[in-house]
Amino acid sequence: MKILVIMKRFGAAKDMVMENFGRQIRLFEPLAKKHKIDFVCPDYIKKESKIIKRNGIRFIVSPITLFSAGKFILSLNGLIKKEKYDVIIATTDPLIGIMGYHYSKKFKIPLVYDLQDNFEIYDTYKIPFIGYFDKKIIKKADIVLTVSENLKKYASKFRSKKSYVIQNGVDLNFFRTIDKNKSRKKLKLPLDIKIIVYIGYLRNLKGFDIMIDALHKVMEKHPNTYLLLSGQIGKGIDINQKNVIYRKFTNRQDVVSGINAADVAILPNPDNNFARYCFPYKIVEYMACNAPIVATDVGDVSLLLRKYKGSLCKPDDSEDLANKIISKLKENKRVDYSKDMRNFTWEKLAKKLDKIITDYS
Repeated sequence: MKILVIMKRFGAAKDMVMENFGRQIRLFEPLAKKHKIDFVCPDYIKKESKIIKRNGIRFIVSPITLFSAGKFILSLNGLIKKEKYDVIIATTDPLIGIMGYHYSKKFKIPLVYDLQDNFEIYDTYKIPFIGYFDKKIIKKADIVLTVSENLKKYASKFRSKKSYVIQNGVDLNFFRTIDKNKSRKKLKLPLDIKIIVYIGYLRNLKGFDIMIDALHKVMEKHPNTYLLLSGQIGKGIDINQKNVIYRKFTNRQDVVSGINAADVAILPNPDNNFARYCFPYKIVEYMACNAPIVATDVGDVSLLLRKYKGSLCKPDDSEDLANKIISKLKENKRVDYSKDMRNFTWEKLAKKLDKIITDYS
């Protein structure tokens, strides 16, 4: 089978192509062993043109601007004519979805629309008519994938055909338990303090203000507790606060060390249109490292953690978050999530995706 994946080059504050990051790439790497897979990646940021071959996949990066859109469209049109793909996967943005839908209809190729988020929160949705077309594609696409069970339920409002859940996964050979003190020494962190870790985009949409308030409440009882942060800093976010340690983890191995250096890992998402439908990479990465977790009781995170006592707190409630963190600090032990994590390897999720596409074809 010949598969074309259309995804933007930059997303999740990362160069997904060059950093080999993201669900799209990781899901299709195992499938490249039996299918021919091309990625076309419009580049709105650096506006570069390059072809990269890695792990059996060809990545075609093409610049796109308002003035060069016509050239991009002609180039993609020629590629599809030449390669005669069996399926088109559109992902990462509603604009990509519209593009994929257009070529699907033009060349009569089945379309898979991958909803990695509720796209209604994206800036793209502010463009007139994007919401209308996004809902139309959800309704009409041959296959719709959603990143979470809750997003699947939401998509069913616009779609009568069957949808499938493919969550974000984790590499268990990479994200694993490492000795806490060794991890702290590697990152040059003190051995004699309590550390709460949060790794991800630092913005109030994802609960930055809530976790800072919770930290202050924890410090009232445990003043030797620090919050270790890493990730892109959003507009208006102040990380220069008492007992806050910020590190720019430049590679994924440092992320693994950061999780293992912590006494508690947190996910403070508020109850909003992002958290209700997302499936955060960091939750399965925390779990793969067997870190004690406190997360807000929102979306599919609730489904993952509800059987682990004391792991869920009320959303938008820094007091409850602080109390649950304090309880985890007192327990002072790792949590074994290994049975659950077997279902979230990229290889297992890729097999599920392969069956969905192959059965349709």
